[in-house]
Amino acid sequence: MSLMTTPLSLRRATLAPRFVWLCAVVLSLAALPLAAQQPAPAAAPKNLQVLQPMGLMDVMRDFNVALGVQCNYCHTPGDFASDANPHKQTARTMIALVRQIEPYFMTTAGQYPRGYHEVDCVTCHRGSAIPETKTPAHFLAIREARNPPTDNDPGVNLKALAPGTPVHGAFSIMEIFRDSLNVDCGYCHGGPGGFPADNNPRKETTRRMIDMTRKINANFPGTGVYPDGKQVVTCYTCHHGTAQPSSLSNRGYAGPMPPPPAQ
Repeated sequence: MSLMTTPLSLRRATLAPRFVWLCAVVLSLAALPLAAQQPAPAAAPKNLQVLQPMGLMDVMRDFNVALGVQCNYCHTPGDFASDANPHKQTARTMIALVRQIEPYFMTTAGQYPRGYHEVDCVTCHRGSAIPETKTPAHFLAIREARNPPTDNDPGVNLKALAPGTPVHGAFSIMEIFRDSLNVDCGYCHGGPGGFPADNNPRKETTRRMIDMTRKINANFPGTGVYPDGKQVVTCYTCHHGTAQPSSLSNRGYAGPMPPPPAQ
């Protein structure tokens, strides 16, 4: 008996298994492209000692931007969890260092890398694996050029600096401050009582920054007590000629405004 001469009820019973099988094949083939598009689940990060898993890749990209390097600068190729590359431990030390100086800024919000920070990896590195410590050029305001202080003028009301510290003239601490922030003396001094007075709040901020710089450099063997001796970090390292240092949190807002677009 052929299928065409089979009674309708028997024909339906014969076709049903074939129809079900055909639908299963079609659905399986249709699902193949979708399955191929699904990314493999990312392996959980291992050997995290100072960072958290959440947002880890964003932090790594920030490091790429800050130092101008790729992943293998700190990681072992093919085994990111390994500690064989000494730069990885250095990175952990630098994270701890950033957290060490967070209390110096009232605007800090959260433990690095979370929240807002006035200082982070970008502040010192600025796209270079080795931070800079000296300005390539000297800044001199017109007012100071017309009436320069005498090189041997003694420092007065010194609280963060040792007595007898040269405060004026070439290679003096005030020249370092001037070149680092690109400001003149009146930025921190002036007002009733003249230069010795403490009525300008920026003067006390400067003392706190001197203390912070010393604490940072104390993390590196062979450094002196700022501003004396070898220094790994200086005022210029963070400021780079601007009164407000740049960080990932304020990048694009700190420093001088860009020129207006051409008409």
